Order: sequence, then structure tokens, then C-alpha cells
Amino acid sequence: MSGTLFIVATPIGNLEDLTFRALRTLREVHLVAAEDTRRTGKLLAHYEIQKPLVSLHEHNERQEAPKLVRRLAEGEDIALVSDAGTPGISDPGQHLVSLARDAGLRIVPIPGPSAITAALSVSGLSGTRFVFLGFPPSSGQDRKEWLIALGDEPGIAVFFESPHRIRRTLADIRARLGERPIIVNRELTKQFEQLAKQQNTWGGESAVPELGEFVIVIGPEQGPDVSAIDGPMASLILGRITDSCDISEDLGLRAVAAILNAPIPKIRKAIKQARIQKKRDSEAAS
Repeated sequence: MSGTLFIVATPIGNLEDLTFRALRTLREVHLVAAEDTRRTGKLLAHYEIQKPLVSLHEHNERQEAPKLVRRLAEGEDIALVSDAGTPGISDPGQHLVSLARDAGLRIVPIPGPSAITAALSVSGLSGTRFVFLGFPPSSGQDRKEWLIALGDEPGIAVFFESPHRIRRTLADIRARLGERPIIVNRELTKQFEQLAKQQNTWGGESAVPELGEFVIVIGPEQGPDVSAIDGPMASLILGRITDSCDISEDLGLRAVAAILNAPIPKIRKAIKQARIQKKRDSEAAS
């Protein structure tokens, strides 16, 4: 009889957040596949659990996953854990789960702590829809497109950021998103947990250290609806600004947003809609 792959959520900081079911599972499986065996080893030691640990991280998952699938097929039960939270959510594990599923093996989720839902729960933002955007790309066109996608998202958005990029990312967001609510969560559930509304709390001479793990929550769009913005006029203003001043479209959009007193993402959408409609009208007339 084949074994079971358990996807076990582990604490994002406070070790007391491990669920009873997760604790029982870790005690009963044959081995634990961990993103960082040292970190997981400390968790197991805290609960006096002794189990073989196998390393499974982003650099070796393609090589190690088939081996683990074979062990599952041979009847061993395996717990998959990441450093914190749920495996496969901006963490390794997706390839192993996919292989196990393709092999017809039993896969069981053991839900528990999540930095995403923890951050949402203390945000004070209302909304029935949110998107999770992982980590922002560090640079280049990918980062630019990620920021545009964030700005175009009308609902609540949640993402992670590393401490050495947190200031730059918040500055980029402030420049592109304007007045949307921003909640910065640092070291959730840990000893030095900090939550702050508005990104400029981390600006200037702030004493808040750029250390630890950050979860950012962006509130839903505010201001006028896109339909209330005159798209053709916005497009005309943008064209004249970029042509006469010889500046990029991004800078031009900021100027148009200031002139029309509307958020940049909505100005961008209105202009895009106006251009699409203009193209359709031209095609219909030809």
C-alpha cells in the first residue's frame, strides 16, 4: 500500500501556532521533507519529535522530488513543510505535489498558519476579493510590469517583500498608486511584530529596522470610477505632454493624474479603453 504526502503548514513565527493535527502528523510520518532542515529541526526539537529530515528547496526540488515519490509509492508517509506557513505558497513543494498527483498518490493538506490571512485579518480593510502577488521582481521590465499589474488591481492585494528592498518597493508603490491604503506588517506573530498603516512610516529617519519578514497589504482603489474619467481627453493630454516635454509615458501619466485629480491606474485604464475604442471606430469606418 502506498504512503501519503501530507502538506503541513507550520508557524510563521510563534511556535505555539502549530495546530494539534499538524503536531500529530509530524509525529506519525516516516520522514519530513523540509525547505531548511536546520529551521525545521528546531521546530521538531521544540516539540520533542525525532524524525529523519530530507532537504527539499528551490535548488534541488527537481532532483529530489522523484526520489520522494518513489518512497511514497513504497509505503512511506511523508510530511512536506516549508520554513514557515504553507508549502507551495511562494515556497518549494509544487513540483513534488504535482509528481505525487500524477502518480495517483494520496495527498492530504494539513492547514494552519498563513502570513497572507494573518496580514489581512489585521488590515481593517473591507472587501470580498483579494489577490496574492508573491514577491515583487527585483528589477528590470519584470518589476515594471509587476508594479503596473499591482496598480491595475482594483481590489485588495497582498505580497511579500525582503528587508533590503522594502524602502524602494514602498517608494515605487507610493509613486504609482497614490493614496491607496497601505498596511506594512513586519515579523508577524514574532517578538518584534510591527504593524503600521501608510508606507511612509518606514521613510525618512524612521527608527523601524529594515530587518525580518514583511507582508504588505494594499487597500482597494479609491477615487472616481474609470467611467467618470474622460479617456479621450486624458489620452490627448498625455500625448501633448510626452511630445512637448520629451518625457516617458510613466512621467506623463503622473502629470495627467495630477491635472485630472485621479489615480494613475485609473487614468491608465481610461486611456487604454479610449485607444481601443478609437481603433475599433477606425476599423469600422474603413
